[in-house]
Amino acid sequence: ISRIEWFLYGTGLQNPNGQADSRCALRITAEPGIHGWADVSGATMPDVETANAIRASLLGRQIDSPSSIWRELYESGLPLGVLAAVDIALWDLLGRLKNKPVHALLGTQRETVKAYATTPVNLGDPGRYAQEALAYKQAGVHGCKIRPYTDSGIGSTGSEGLAFPDRDMAAYQAVREAVGLDFACMANPGGVYTFDEALRVGRFLDDLGYEWLESPMPETEAWRERYIALAGQLKTPVCAPKTLVDSHPARVVWLSSKACDIGSIDASLGGFTPCVELARVCESLGVRLELRDIGLDAYPHLQLMAATSESLIKYVELSSLAGESTIHPGRTRAEPTVNAQGCIAIPQTPGMGLELDWNYLYTHRVN
Repeated sequence: ISRIEWFLYGTGLQNPNGQADSRCALRITAEPGIHGWADVSGATMPDVETANAIRASLLGRQIDSPSSIWRELYESGLPLGVLAAVDIALWDLLGRLKNKPVHALLGTQRETVKAYATTPVNLGDPGRYAQEALAYKQAGVHGCKIRPYTDSGIGSTGSEGLAFPDRDMAAYQAVREAVGLDFACMANPGGVYTFDEALRVGRFLDDLGYEWLESPMPETEAWRERYIALAGQLKTPVCAPKTLVDSHPARVVWLSSKACDIGSIDASLGGFTPCVELARVCESLGVRLELRDIGLDAYPHLQLMAATSESLIKYVELSSLAGESTIHPGRTRAEPTVNAQGCIAIPQTPGMGLELDWNYLYTHRVN
């Protein structure tokens, strides 16, 4: 590794809070003059001290084993978001050096993955949820995840007792009746149920034949015992923890203790390596893994899906059904879209499959 560069740049768009959106790009160069990169949330941009520490750790290193570098940086206490950018860029660089997509480095098993769509939260009455799910089915995707009714003040890790389980169950039932039994349905109440509410709703979903119940209660270590009790009493698989602020080691504990039936992680929690590691654990335990959609940052997920079987990772999650292929500011390649079979094709170009517009990044750089 000969050079490490960080770019904070403006996209010209607005984020969900109405503020100017920014992205953080990391470019790592190897001595042959080949680059690997990552493009992540602007909030990931490291401070000068952290960037210097990464540079001191990586310059002159061989990159034949990004996982080994990941372990070293993780144990040093590097923030997970920054670690994610570094890890993704290293895997991208390794793929480009070998002129292979990242999934080929692990062993390609498939070229497409089935997609499902997720509803907005607080969408409306049960009939509105039913209409949305039916539209997803008619669009050709393979399932629908319902995000029901929650209090707007709830944080990312959930908050016990701010749920509306009776309204939720009405929405879950309306969706199932609209789409029939041959369409996958999932429920994600967002970590707001008490244990008793989660048990009641979970048993209701047992009768409706839902694919999984995701993050029903707050996802902290203090709640893990209640998750163990819940998973032990439901037929519907429990998918968790989605929001636990740690990488794959903590999730291995949840899986091993049977606090969940389906594992959950995303690339923002340390990068591509922890997703690979958790996939291997899930495979050894004979359980499935769900990779949370993170929109523009989902390229590592597609690479891992290509290197795994459908029995391990069944679906890719979509936050919208936009059928037109768009090019995001700062990129030169259109984002993957759903095909006529309701699937997303895995990128087959070297690295992660993401191409950046470096002229744009330089001219819109904000640091």
